[in-house]
Amino acid sequence: MSNQQSAVALQQEEKNITTSVLAKVNSFQQSGELRIPKDYSPENALKSAMLILQETKDRNSNPVLQSCSKESIANALLKMVVWGLSPLKKQGDFIAYGQTLEFTPEYTGNLVLAKRYGGLVSHNQRAIFKGDEFEFETDLEFPYRTRILKHKQSLENIGGEVVGAYFAYELADGTKDVEIMNITQIRLAWGQGGSKGNSVAHKNFTDQMAIKTVINRGCKLLIRGSDDSILFDKDDDKPFDETASKVQTEIKKNANKQALSFEDAEVVETKELNPASVKATVPPVQPAVDIPAPSAIQPNSNPSDDQVEMSF
Repeated sequence: MSNQQSAVALQQEEKNITTSVLAKVNSFQQSGELRIPKDYSPENALKSAMLILQETKDRNSNPVLQSCSKESIANALLKMVVWGLSPLKKQGDFIAYGQTLEFTPEYTGNLVLAKRYGGLVSHNQRAIFKGDEFEFETDLEFPYRTRILKHKQSLENIGGEVVGAYFAYELADGTKDVEIMNITQIRLAWGQGGSKGNSVAHKNFTDQMAIKTVINRGCKLLIRGSDDSILFDKDDDKPFDETASKVQTEIKKNANKQALSFEDAEVVETKELNPASVKATVPPVQPAVDIPAPSAIQPNSNPSDDQVEMSF
């Protein structure tokens, strides 16, 4: 088979897999088994994944579409969609481990998840260089938040020896906190990755890699401690029409009142009405629709404190 035929075959194979995954996602959504964030397009993500997987190779320089199993490729794509991340925006990477393909969030993907699920609204991150004036403290009373008192740098220090990094953030409820790591902690986190912190990026851009590490660590608890409320419409529990709404309001209003007996009721004399002349003025209340509850889909950044196997 020529190189051109091989390339066409790879493209068709990847297209078949992504089409199958999209069909499965749509099926899950229609049956209520899966909820996708409203700010995420599975179609666009899968299309971009198709372009990226065509050029992705394993450590032996073999195309992952040939060396990895179809099941693992489909699972990696489905994981990407469930997390709501885009590989084209470098929010995650496809990495081959033998014949198994995995989708792993990058630090940018963890920021997306922390914003979407963990209430992250703003953040700032910096590397700490040798010679910087850096001071911080932790409140002695609950909730024991950490705050930076001083970080003063000089132009000469920037780009020098990295001694630490921090990730300062604010949540939607007004909470402010800081994640701080020294260089020893950072290098231990790097040791969990495939390159053990010895890649070209780690050596040439130590400050940026340190920042990525502390961001991953700071976002981890925000993501894993979050719920799925963002996936549900606030109006999901509203009645289907105005009449039903009024009926529910009246029921709630009289729920705690004592029932009126016939003996206590005031008798009002009325004229006999011809039933045929009475027109219904209130439309019938539509029965409630029993919507099946979806499976709990909790985004979870599986990787360790640091995902460092990434291009810079």
